[in-house]
Amino acid sequence: MQTIWGDPQRFVKQYYEKYCKNRDSKDWHDWPYYAADGALLPADGYFRILGRVDDVINVAGHRLGTKEVESACLTIPDVAEAAVVPVVDEVKGRVPEVYVSLKPGIAPSKAIRDKIISTIEVMIGKIARPKTIHIVPDMPKTRSGKIMRRVLAAISNNMDTGDITTLANPDIVAQIRELVQGRQAVPLNEGPADIKLFGVDS
Repeated sequence: MQTIWGDPQRFVKQYYEKYCKNRDSKDWHDWPYYAADGALLPADGYFRILGRVDDVINVAGHRLGTKEVESACLTIPDVAEAAVVPVVDEVKGRVPEVYVSLKPGIAPSKAIRDKIISTIEVMIGKIARPKTIHIVPDMPKTRSGKIMRRVLAAISNNMDTGDITTLANPDIVAQIRELVQGRQAVPLNEGPADIKLFGVDS
């Protein structure tokens, strides 16, 4: 494994100290690597990767994992992709906002939005009820196919999306912005630090 240039102690602290069993040990078994991804090991013996453990939304003191909400959305047959981002809320602090793209041939409708909301409430609870559900034609993605949630979070919070030139489909950002914010340009906010960092490393 590589270290962090000029700061090897930070590398140890970030990736190894959290679950270290014996700080004096030279045995690598005592220094498990912390990848910051959550997973389950069910009875069938196959790991289920849940996603980044740091992609959480603090809704009125409840830590809500974005992957759980996205997984609930994906149980609906019409939904092809889902992404959940935090939005600033004066009462609850942060609330989830859901972006979904539909399978080919499926038209956006109120019925699909209602189904998404009811599915989230049944599978997770009313605390996870999204502020808004945006049905978009496609998600902003890297060339490897990873959804860029930081771009969606910036759009939802009227913040600067940053550099999008490396996206596989940069034109979709303007389309999504218009769907979410309307045709008129809206003033951009600086935004809180947690939303600026949301999805940056995932």
